[in-house]
Amino acid sequence: MFKNRISYWADLKGMKHKHLAKECEVSIQTFSRWANNKTQPDLKQSFILARILNITVDELGEIKDNEE
Repeated sequence: MFKNRISYWADLKGMKHKHLAKECEVSIQTFSRWANNKTQPDLKQSFILARILNITVDELGEIKDNEE
């Protein structure tokens, strides 16, 4: 299962969710769902987030085996 680490990286980089949502051209509600692992960003938005956070897409998410 893919589990994003958006909140981890945003906090580490000192970036506010509101700013990241604006940069990804999504609502703060959509971004909040990503940050809380309720939904996932699409591939394009994942690349945008990774670029803004100065990390790789691989670092943005992690694969967890045997998770529901």
